[in-house]
Amino acid sequence: MKLIALIASLLVNSHLPPGGWRSARGFYRYAAWLQARLMPLHAWNHACGLALLLVPLLAPVALLQWSLGDALFGLPKLVLGIAALCFAFGGGETLETEVAAFTAAWRRGDEAAAAAALNDLSGGQAGEMAFEDLPEAAAGHLVLRARTRLFAPIFWFVLLGPLGAFGYRLAVLARGFGDCHDNAGPGYCGRAAELLALLDWLPDRLMALALALAGHFGGAWGVWEQTAGEEAPRRLAETGLAALGIPPAGAPRDLTAEAVADVHGLLRRTLYVWLALVAAGVLLAIG
Repeated sequence: MKLIALIASLLVNSHLPPGGWRSARGFYRYAAWLQARLMPLHAWNHACGLALLLVPLLAPVALLQWSLGDALFGLPKLVLGIAALCFAFGGGETLETEVAAFTAAWRRGDEAAAAAALNDLSGGQAGEMAFEDLPEAAAGHLVLRARTRLFAPIFWFVLLGPLGAFGYRLAVLARGFGDCHDNAGPGYCGRAAELLALLDWLPDRLMALALALAGHFGGAWGVWEQTAGEEAPRRLAETGLAALGIPPAGAPRDLTAEAVADVHGLLRRTLYVWLALVAAGVLLAIG
């Protein structure tokens, strides 16, 4: 049933419009409302505030997942899984649309549009840079974007069901609230960042392995080992580029928009590897 939910959610998500019930706006309004009430009680700017933010949202999903069980041949739980995954995939444009926007802007030499598309790919984390450096940054951010909006939600869904996908998305939104609001508090921001880093730890490693299997295994694995001391996002991004045979950081790269399209193709093949592994797990469980 999980494999069916995964395939169905990928198909449904490709046709959903951006925004709506999957956007971050509703969560940010709720977080700001809760922060205003917890701050006077000194119950916000630490791990307790993060827990009070997330638990009331997670509890109903956990209760619903547990109560549905295999009722009606598992169909209600299947629908819940598809909804949780579509929510976890994010409320923005699809990766295909974001990649197409960047590559089109780069090819016509529109620096402003390319920088805006890079900003979308990076989730608002891209800084100012020269036009010729945009493709390299876009390729790296695309790998991280795919992890946050695709591979990590799938991992947690396979492990914990709808609650896993829903909970991961809430952790991403909680971190995003801290990044987007200057008054969120250093204690809250630190705990939200630590939670998301913890949830990304195992998906990062499994995704790096899948990238290596779908691309140049030796190059990707070598870069993964060489960057052991780097921050986790940079390590995963460099591994993804190495899986395409792109030289390691520090070597001349001179990437173009074609590299971004190539990374997107690699990520698609990596997704097929993940789905094949899930299918194999289902078959072994049945057997």
